[in-house]
Amino acid sequence: MYFWNTKALAHELSANTLEKKHYKNYYLVTAVLVTLVYYYGMYSPYVDTRIIGVEGALTITIIVYGIQRAYKANGGDNGSHFLGRITALSFPILVQTTVAGIIFGLVLLGLYSMLHLSGTAFDDWYEWCISAFTIFLQILFFTRLVFYMKRVALHSI
Repeated sequence: MYFWNTKALAHELSANTLEKKHYKNYYLVTAVLVTLVYYYGMYSPYVDTRIIGVEGALTITIIVYGIQRAYKANGGDNGSHFLGRITALSFPILVQTTVAGIIFGLVLLGLYSMLHLSGTAFDDWYEWCISAFTIFLQILFFTRLVFYMKRVALHSI
């Protein structure tokens, strides 16, 4: 299994040499990672409900658009192995974007603490910054997913 090397995984998917049990493993670890991120989000919920609404609407839009683009990149109705490919490729890309999100969150939290921003106007913008970065990570995730889906479908790895 590839935890980070998306290009090598895409090469195996393109050559159709990935073992069937690995597809199951990619689905399994992706489901676990998504669940962990979900529960982290529940642990630190937003206070401002406007942020939840805006982020929710944008997230649904990005997911629908991103999956449609990934489907087309895979060849659309003429493509093959869409679910296996999207599941397998999602895992290393999700790991990478999750690591980037954690690093960003820690840097933002560190700056918030070091600069003593608690009780300032930044409190109003803190959640918006996190939400904007979350949206950015979603766009980055689907952009990379579509890129690799296209390369796998064209066998250009």
